[in-house]
Amino acid sequence: MPRPPPVGNPVSLLASPPRLRGRWRATLLGVVLVASAATTVVGAPVPVAAAYPTPNVELTGHGFGHGRGMGQYGALGYALNHGWNHQQILGHYYANTAAGNIGNPEITVILRAFDDVDTLVTQERGRMVTNAADGTFPALRAVMTGPDTFRVDSSSSCGGPWTTIRSGMQGPVVFAPQNRNDDREDMLQACEPNGNRRWYRGELRAVEGLDGTSRTVNVLEMQNYLKGTVPRESPASWGDLGGGAGMHALRAQAVAARSYAQASNLAHYAKTCDTIECQVYGGRAVQSGSSFFDLEDGRSDRAVNETAGEVRLLNGAPARTEYSSSTGGYTAGGAFPAVPDEGDSIASNPNHTWQRSVPVSTVQGAYPQVGTLQAVNVTRRNGLGDFGGRVLEVQVVGSNGTVITSGQGFQFALGLLSDWFRVAVPGGYWVAAADGSIFPFGDAPFLGSMGGQPLLRPMVGVASTRSGRGYWMVASDGGIFTFGDAGFYGSKGGQPLAQPMVGMAPTPSGNGYWTVASDGGIFTFGDAPFLGSMGGQPLARPLNGMAPTAGGRGYWLVASDGGIFTFGDAVFRGSMGGQPLVSPVVGMAATPSGQGYWLVAADGGIFTFGDAGFYGSIGGAPLAQPVTGMAVTPTGRGYWLVAQDGGIFTFGDAEFFGSVPGLGTSNRSTKIGMAVPTRR
Repeated sequence: MPRPPPVGNPVSLLASPPRLRGRWRATLLGVVLVASAATTVVGAPVPVAAAYPTPNVELTGHGFGHGRGMGQYGALGYALNHGWNHQQILGHYYANTAAGNIGNPEITVILRAFDDVDTLVTQERGRMVTNAADGTFPALRAVMTGPDTFRVDSSSSCGGPWTTIRSGMQGPVVFAPQNRNDDREDMLQACEPNGNRRWYRGELRAVEGLDGTSRTVNVLEMQNYLKGTVPRESPASWGDLGGGAGMHALRAQAVAARSYAQASNLAHYAKTCDTIECQVYGGRAVQSGSSFFDLEDGRSDRAVNETAGEVRLLNGAPARTEYSSSTGGYTAGGAFPAVPDEGDSIASNPNHTWQRSVPVSTVQGAYPQVGTLQAVNVTRRNGLGDFGGRVLEVQVVGSNGTVITSGQGFQFALGLLSDWFRVAVPGGYWVAAADGSIFPFGDAPFLGSMGGQPLLRPMVGVASTRSGRGYWMVASDGGIFTFGDAGFYGSKGGQPLAQPMVGMAPTPSGNGYWTVASDGGIFTFGDAPFLGSMGGQPLARPLNGMAPTAGGRGYWLVASDGGIFTFGDAVFRGSMGGQPLVSPVVGMAATPSGQGYWLVAADGGIFTFGDAGFYGSIGGAPLAQPVTGMAVTPTGRGYWLVAQDGGIFTFGDAEFFGSVPGLGTSNRSTKIGMAVPTRR
């Protein structure tokens, strides 16, 4: 949900139900300071990598707001779906607090529409009094003329003309209704700079602000303040839901708002303010042009009255009971213990789970020092809830360096709803079976297969084209099968081979490919250069995979014992050759930079070399069928493993798009492979 409209725009404010949100601006001010200190720019050279693989950075997240304390949608969910009363709701979200009562004290509220402008007030019955002069007045104006010094003018209306009734008056200048009651026509009206008139209970004061400019403050009883606050924070219509059960959410809101306001101390002349910086307070009513809006509601008034004086106490004093629209399913912790929020999943909550597609250009604009965006990596979380919880640290990686910032800093830089998000790698993958069947997942397109057609030999590998709109498959006899925009550049099909083929890899241009046999023989087609092979040389164990370097001027071969053989500009970064393995190595993949590689074993163990990051493995865990291959995400910050039964395992930023359960029990088995659309 976007922020509420600015104060002074009542048409926008009232045209739709009040908008729920957290203490965004208060949080933002804190984050700016923290982010300035905590954001780190790493200027050291980074490995050469491709630009971000897609035009947008795709994110999935939970919640709206900071997530500390009560979730407003969660309160509604607990009221409607769990049968909780308001005390139970408050006790859950503010578990380290106790119930208390403060009665009905006076509260002072800064009206932000009048920051650094004159205070203009009218009273429609001409019954306004002031400490500046005796008598009653229909309209008054306080003009700041010096340090804590004001000139007070009178008129018949806010439009003037004005007559000075006192000069050189020390603040505060007090404007009050002659008759204080619930009759709106006896209340004061503030004449806002945008031309609107807003009715207020209590009195208005002109004071000197902390920056030496004029401020306008509303002084009124707490109960009356809450009548103008609760329906701005939670829709009063909630009180009608569930046969009236929704009133418990409004009562919880009333107590939280009362406690928050009483615990606030914004300035020596006012405890709180009327905008999202504090709590949104609309006053009694507003006139905008010919339109009139009553800002109080009988249902929220009832919630305020039925909880009269109730607050939450922390260490014996009113607690600053923060709240936000949606916690996403787990509160963030802080002054109050982090707790699960099952109520947040109520069907009416639009932000329990959300998706955002942020243009790469927007990220580059927010972090221009990184240059061309290459990756967005979440490196630390709080460990609470889905994805591993809220983000504590993000790395924004680009061609010129890396920015390390907080999750909240990233949230506010990009206008996200919360700091609980996951960076999704858009796309999908293909799972290929030995009989030539292809199973597409995510946005990987189905472009044809050999499934159901007679094959001389089983398929042993699959690879994507540059565009992601095609793929090749290679059979153990060296036959090549093309689909989509994959070009045919030749094959070894029908020709004698010393040993069967075990895999293939396309060139960076997509205009050629290599195939590799288990004896280390390399066969080149199209623009794939021959840079050497292990063919005819003694091997401790057979080869079972290969990976080209980023520029296509070299390649690595891997054997089942983890031995690595390098050719061309492929750099040796280490191997498992000669080391004891629980299970044989079954495949490898190179990093996008070409400065490292991963090896994967049949038991799901992962071995990293060079700049390949370790993002987890299933080594040591029981598997129904062995792992037969792996594929790397376009960012290089995650990988998928595929098992012989068609199971898919995800790590890092690899998204799960689906699997082929039971595939290994069919006649399609022997070897299962996978490929990822490169989209370069």
